[in-house]
Amino acid sequence: MARSDAISLLIPSQQHGSSEDLQSQIQRVVAQKGHFRHITERSLLAQDQGKASLDQSTDSENDVQIEDDESQQKRQERLWKRREEMIERLSYAQNEILCALDFVSLLISKQWTPAQGSMSPALKESVPVGTLAARVLPRKHLSSTAQRQLTSVSQGWRSESFRSASEKLADASTRLQKDAERETEYWAQVTRLTNQGWTVSRLPRDRKAIGVHFGFPQSAPQFRDRGFALLRQLDDGSVILDQQSAMRSQKTLGVYIVRDNVKTGFSLFKSRRTSNQSGHDEGDITQQIIQMRDSLFEEELFYEICREARTVANQGIHIRSHSVDVAVGSDFQLSLVFGQDLDTDIPSNVEDDLIAEFVAVSLRLLLNAAHEQNLARRSRKAAPLTLKPRHAPEYALVRPVLAHLRHRAEAVAFWTDCKVLVHPFEKAGLPVMLEVEKSTTKTFEGVSIEAPSTFLSEMMIPAKSRFKIAMTQNKAFEICLATFLGPPLFGSRYETSALDLGFVTMPLAHQETREAAVQAVCHMLTLGLVSHAENLTKRVADGLPNNEIQENAKKWEVSLPHNGELTLYDAGDPIRKIVASVRPGVIVVQTRSLRREISNHEIWSWTSEGCSKVGGANGAVDPATTFDEAIATILHINS
Repeated sequence: MARSDAISLLIPSQQHGSSEDLQSQIQRVVAQKGHFRHITERSLLAQDQGKASLDQSTDSENDVQIEDDESQQKRQERLWKRREEMIERLSYAQNEILCALDFVSLLISKQWTPAQGSMSPALKESVPVGTLAARVLPRKHLSSTAQRQLTSVSQGWRSESFRSASEKLADASTRLQKDAERETEYWAQVTRLTNQGWTVSRLPRDRKAIGVHFGFPQSAPQFRDRGFALLRQLDDGSVILDQQSAMRSQKTLGVYIVRDNVKTGFSLFKSRRTSNQSGHDEGDITQQIIQMRDSLFEEELFYEICREARTVANQGIHIRSHSVDVAVGSDFQLSLVFGQDLDTDIPSNVEDDLIAEFVAVSLRLLLNAAHEQNLARRSRKAAPLTLKPRHAPEYALVRPVLAHLRHRAEAVAFWTDCKVLVHPFEKAGLPVMLEVEKSTTKTFEGVSIEAPSTFLSEMMIPAKSRFKIAMTQNKAFEICLATFLGPPLFGSRYETSALDLGFVTMPLAHQETREAAVQAVCHMLTLGLVSHAENLTKRVADGLPNNEIQENAKKWEVSLPHNGELTLYDAGDPIRKIVASVRPGVIVVQTRSLRREISNHEIWSWTSEGCSKVGGANGAVDPATTFDEAIATILHINS
């Protein structure tokens, strides 16, 4: 038998000096072999034989091709991500295996003491060894009586469960029906609010909350944002306002007329409400919304009045904490008071109540017109963006009202002064008429102010009035009055029309004060007297025979018309003078001789009591003597 040189030896497996637990073994295998995802029995056998399987090589080629397509960074990120996922899943599986190992070790530790070695330290500390046991219980056969009893008990429990379920379903049905009725009532009231014109929307911060918009969208931001109140639902489904919104104070703006520090007229805004209910007692959500809207509007109105009053403080406007005092004229002043429970115990004065009502209504309408202007301004093309914030202009609320009130007071005062001037003409028998006519666009043509396109455009422009005075010989002139508290007037201004009297022409003139306008009227009336006196002298001269006219070389001429002078000339030499003048409440005609040897000075005057005369040879005259009779007497004496 041939001997072989090769010797076959069996190398025993290496024995570790210390035993490893399962967790350490799993971690060592993962570190050496990699993840378990691609490990199969076939691959392990091929690895032991030093070969690689065909499938593994194919997979490797595919993996290499995929890896080549991917970038190095993406491949690295994908690998680390997959590694973290695998470690997480292995950790979970490891935890489950260790828990199962602890359970089995504790269970068999009572029969087999070495099982304690596979228990975790935490389990050993919390549970004594050998305290868990297991046994198989044989099935106990019950008697027929016990089975019937169990069947009866089970049927009883089953019927009790059905009854309980039926009651719960019935309660749920009742509750659902109540919820449906409550929701129906709630949405029905919300629908009624929308049908009445109120805007209802959800709260942006809370989509479940619903509120109503009662403010004005064109108001200032601080008031526009406050015009929203949440709608709350009661247990019966009715809608109420949020308590914070409903508890707002209800204030209003009152207008008072003050004369000599005594209130003689007032006007208070009253919100629409029933006579016996108000606030929460009436239970009417619409009424509450209206009251809140009116209160917010009144607050904005007083706020804008105070803003405007600061800019026109030079017009006699004084601001206090809760009121604004406006000096209209010397007769009375306005007091705009903002608050609750305003004073209504004031003596009744119909005229002052009408003035207060006019002011109250006008202020509120002007604020609405300002809202319309804001809407029109926002509808136009936006201005270029700038870093400087744009100033919000003050609304014209007090100025138009105050301008019309002062215009009315100025017109009444001027009318009174003109009546004083015209009244002596009635006693003098001169047909002078004073009329007030509707102002036209021809008056104050130089004052061109563009009025906004609102329903209150007439209040935004200067208030105008026209007075017409008709004199003798079909002569007439007009006095126009315009009042505006802004540029270019800044108050009241008068304008007298042109007047052509033949011997003089008066141009169009402007007067800044009432006193200057009255003086202009006196001057016009004086020129009218001179023209009338000149006409009388011509009629007297026309009535003389031709031979007397030729013999009499005397002739009256207007010498100084602006001074009211007519001079009698004899062969070119002045021999006598008549001076006519109009003053408030009196007409004066003076006549005197210009010859040194003759001293004859007479003064004729007409007042509201009639005619009177001073000087002359004839002495006193009849109070009913007219101007024509007096001039005829003067002309007869000098003829």
